[in-house]
Amino acid sequence: MKSIYTYYKERLIEISGRNRSLYIRSFSKKTGYDIGRLLATDREWADEFFDFIWAGRKDKFTILSPSVDSLKKLFGKEEPVAPSSPRSGRAKQPFNAALEREATSLRTLRREAEDIEKETGRYELFVGYPFVCGGLRDVVIKAPLLFFPVEVEITESNIVRISVKKNECVRLNKALVFAYAQAKSLDIEELETEFDSLPRGGFKSIESVLSYLKKFGIRLRYNEQKTVQPFDTLPEPKVRDALDVKRVCVLARFSMANSIYNDYSELERSRIVNDAVEELFEPQKLRRKKRKQSRDENCYCISDLDYAQRGVVEKVADAGNMVIYGPPGTGKSQTIVNLISDALCKGKRVLVVSQKKAALDVVYNRLADLSDKAMFIVDPVKERRNFYSRCLLRHDEVMKKQYVDRFPEYDEVAARLREETDKLREISDTFSEDDGFGISLMDMYYGSFIPGKNSEEYTIYNEMLKDKVLRTMDYPTMRGAIDTLLEHDKIDIYYNFVENKKFNPFIQHLKPDLPIDTLSYARNKFAELTGSRTAVFDEADHPFARQIIAQYDKLSNPRNEKMFIRMLAGFEYPSSYSFLQASKVLFPLYPFARYQMSKKESEVRRQYEQTKEAIADFVSDYDFLKEVLTYEGYAMALGGILEGNENTLSNLRAALADYVKVSDVSLSLHNFSQPEKHILNFAYRMTRDYEQFRSVIIKLLPLRVYHEIINCEKTKKNELSATVDFENIKAHINTLTAELAGVSRKICAQSFEPEYRDMYASREDAKDYLYQISKKQNFWPLRRMMEVFGDYLLTLYPCWLLSPENVSSILPLKKNMFDLVLFDEASQVFIENTVPSIIRGKNVVVAGDAKQLRPTTTFMRRYMGGADDDSDLTLQAALEVESLLDLAVARFDSANITYHYRSRSRGLIDFSNKAFYDDMLRISPDVTKSLKNKAIERIKVNGTWRDRCNPVEAAETVRLLKKLFKSRAGDTFGIITFGMEQQSCIEDAIEKECRKDVEFRTAYIREANRKDGGQDVSLFIKNIENVQGDERDVIIFSIGYARNDNDRVNAHFGSLSVEGGENRLNVAVTRAKKKIYVITSIEPEDLRVDSSKNNGPKLFRAYLTYARAVSGGNRAEIKAVLDGLCPPSVIAKHAELTVPVEQQIAAKLRSFGYDVDTDLGSGTNRISVAVYDKKKDRYVLGIQVDKVLYSADETPLERDVYACRFLEQKGWNIMRVWSRDWWHNAHDVIERIRHRIDAVLTQSSVK
Repeated sequence: MKSIYTYYKERLIEISGRNRSLYIRSFSKKTGYDIGRLLATDREWADEFFDFIWAGRKDKFTILSPSVDSLKKLFGKEEPVAPSSPRSGRAKQPFNAALEREATSLRTLRREAEDIEKETGRYELFVGYPFVCGGLRDVVIKAPLLFFPVEVEITESNIVRISVKKNECVRLNKALVFAYAQAKSLDIEELETEFDSLPRGGFKSIESVLSYLKKFGIRLRYNEQKTVQPFDTLPEPKVRDALDVKRVCVLARFSMANSIYNDYSELERSRIVNDAVEELFEPQKLRRKKRKQSRDENCYCISDLDYAQRGVVEKVADAGNMVIYGPPGTGKSQTIVNLISDALCKGKRVLVVSQKKAALDVVYNRLADLSDKAMFIVDPVKERRNFYSRCLLRHDEVMKKQYVDRFPEYDEVAARLREETDKLREISDTFSEDDGFGISLMDMYYGSFIPGKNSEEYTIYNEMLKDKVLRTMDYPTMRGAIDTLLEHDKIDIYYNFVENKKFNPFIQHLKPDLPIDTLSYARNKFAELTGSRTAVFDEADHPFARQIIAQYDKLSNPRNEKMFIRMLAGFEYPSSYSFLQASKVLFPLYPFARYQMSKKESEVRRQYEQTKEAIADFVSDYDFLKEVLTYEGYAMALGGILEGNENTLSNLRAALADYVKVSDVSLSLHNFSQPEKHILNFAYRMTRDYEQFRSVIIKLLPLRVYHEIINCEKTKKNELSATVDFENIKAHINTLTAELAGVSRKICAQSFEPEYRDMYASREDAKDYLYQISKKQNFWPLRRMMEVFGDYLLTLYPCWLLSPENVSSILPLKKNMFDLVLFDEASQVFIENTVPSIIRGKNVVVAGDAKQLRPTTTFMRRYMGGADDDSDLTLQAALEVESLLDLAVARFDSANITYHYRSRSRGLIDFSNKAFYDDMLRISPDVTKSLKNKAIERIKVNGTWRDRCNPVEAAETVRLLKKLFKSRAGDTFGIITFGMEQQSCIEDAIEKECRKDVEFRTAYIREANRKDGGQDVSLFIKNIENVQGDERDVIIFSIGYARNDNDRVNAHFGSLSVEGGENRLNVAVTRAKKKIYVITSIEPEDLRVDSSKNNGPKLFRAYLTYARAVSGGNRAEIKAVLDGLCPPSVIAKHAELTVPVEQQIAAKLRSFGYDVDTDLGSGTNRISVAVYDKKKDRYVLGIQVDKVLYSADETPLERDVYACRFLEQKGWNIMRVWSRDWWHNAHDVIERIRHRIDAVLTQSSVK
């Protein structure tokens, strides 16, 4: 099986005929220009030109001008027309037209080279001369042998001059030389490929260069051609052709990169791996090693980070290899800077790698005064002199310094910070934790009220305190019971049943589950008997009848019966009973008294039995009632029957008639839970009517909560009083965090310096090292310097910022040279370009965004090879992905940074947040709601679509740019198009306007070269393919698409329509900090995208709709578009909690005349109530309710400090309303809010 290195090495090879360092088929305006076509017209003039570039003269050489006679042979014999000539207003003559056409081509080439230099830092404009043509093994060669770096100057009158670029080397074509060496198995280790000056290097002609190459075995055939040959006259070489040198000369863009390929060749031979590479490609091996990550608990951040950024720094220290997701404008560069500082303070070396120069620029500039710890190299050849001078200067500085131990100071500040943080956590725990009652104290405050002393509520409260069950019932139990009672009409069922039972006692004495036939018989029989029998039991003829009937239900028990007879005897013979009682004291008389009383009781029993038998005979017809009534009910019924009590008979009759209904209700009540029954019984005892009954149940829960609050107020008095100091605690945390950052910066500033001084003092090669960095000429190549003195340089500069190519070009291929390798914009770099960098580091952090651009493969096919059939699944996965980010997310832990800083207005980022990030970005609400300063302004023009561009929009872009240069002079600008043709169209329009308008040209040149603190903030004109990493205050979109001559809109969308193409849109629409202008010739509805296979075109139309809505202030349409971008599950997930107090505060403030809005933002960035001042055109106060903030489920530090700081950074004045304060005295809270508003207005007026 091939190694992963072999596969990736093969991927570096371009097989499409576009590796212009080896083969050039033809040129476009953006890639090259055939100077040889001009030079071939005059041999003497050509010789002068070659003498000029070969000698590297400092003057300029004119290659295009009306005064060059030889050009007339090429472009036509018409004389050029002077501007003052009467004919100058007519159509241009052939010669003039040809000059302008040629100059325009050269302008395009120069512009493209300048853009690439800005983008990557690489200078790629060279004169390529002479050419080598032929075959080399299986490769066709048609490319320059030498590259001469030059600059091109073009005047308004189309005069073109070439000058040799200062501080740039003449270079042999490395790709050609290495390809030859590989094909012939040559050792060219000592072959020099870069020369400050050809004459000083001993090269006076083509022959001398070929002679030099011959020493290393590189043999090229040359026939000493006398004349220059135009490029297009070269015949196409064949693989078997010999390599011939031809006098062909071109001005073109050439990339000098091939060092990564060389690294892979070495990796193939040595099979070097490290833990980071293993975790990427063979994670199962690393798991077996059970690698442990050492952990320094301290976090040495040097700037003001938000909570997410700080969390990332801490996680990286713990996890080792990691992915950082950094959506647009979330401070990824700032996070990287603090990862660097944290590592340096811990004695770790850092390598920052990015394909984009702009990304490295930002990191380097953000290091500020710590940038002297970092070596940032864009072009190792051009910057060689500067590299050595920096090293010497830095060496002298370090050797003069004295070390001061700052770590004790750090520990002391960190300890104080932890104390303040603990106070914050204690407040949070006090309000948010459940101590056993079932809800937090904060929820108690919002779920209760203070009852007035003489109120009905206070009476209920006092009665509740007497009820131990209710007094100790926890919240979930009581809440659950009351909710169930209210939701399922249980209180109505209970109340009606109890009321009915009060008036008809038989209801509760009916047996359950009676058969229908038994019930029916009882109803009919009872009706028959009570209807036909009118006589009542004659009590007068039966002794004790009244007493027996009254106690009939209890006399079935023998014990009760015995006691009942004694009682009757006592009443019937009171004197004998009294004598018996007295005899207990006079004991000798007791047996006699007992005997006499027993005779009386026997007489009474006889009469009792007779009467009872008579009663039984009278009621025997009613025995069927035993089947339907409980014993107690049966006895009650018999009493009524014996007495002839019509009320009792009616109640029993009604109970039998309503049995089914009563039975159902009784069964339902039987199934009530004990808490439900207890609450119902308590409420019924407290009430006079149904309304009061219901009211007691509703008020019972807040009164129970009130009782719990009273207990908490006693037991947590100290913790609750800490809220008074809350703002001071926050201020202390912010102050100590800043102080800790300052100490960390000092620690970082002297990191590695003691080690450097010790190394210089103790090593024998120190003088040799100093000699090399002190030289003024004949500098070693940086690679050689790093190979010999790398230990010194990596200690002098423990942080390096390089492109992947420069990593391989400058740094030796040594395993784990760095402790940490940080990749920025990792979604845009091919994974094969990163492995050599990863080898050089122990741990890897991959920062990027999967929702932004993938590696650019436009117009290029890489050799993808193919995995062997026996390659394992892990290897296959590694070969299937394109970018480093793609693979890293599957292998490493990840963390998100989510606070969005770039956009001044939500309108600039809301679309991206909804469409691409599932509404996860932390965005501050706008501090203004004025429609005057629209985030997006749409400019509609009547453009037409011709040759894949829109000249009308280009002209409007220039007009707008002229206006903005005057009205927004302090802002930075960028122009983005949706196609290369429209980009070129705008560039041409700007150049044309520059030639016409001197004032505009001056402003344009100023903006095109603008820097801020060393960072490039110049005006750019780009298409959506290459705008990632850039940000400007103002972005202008030229949509381009328009109706064509057939009045149809034919939008093919290009790269937007491919899979993942929507990411290009995401990048484009998130570049603006302050404002977006959308110049368009169409309405969104003109685009037919419903049948599009991928999302790009659909989201593009949605964005145009959104831009129109924002520009027009159509809030309903804005909401409709944004809601349509998020799936319902996401919308539901981010639904915000609302609490009544928000509306109560808002209503109260409105009653005082304030302009108030509610529910702005989301999460801990949510403003519950915002007070707006129309005069100042901004919100003057944002009120946050603690209950809403605590619902976000975030740590106290994030919720109470970092989130608040973020809002304040965005211009908000924030005030916290505590649940406890509102519960105690809502009026006082409102007064404090009003006082705060007045203070803010007064303070801003003073300013």
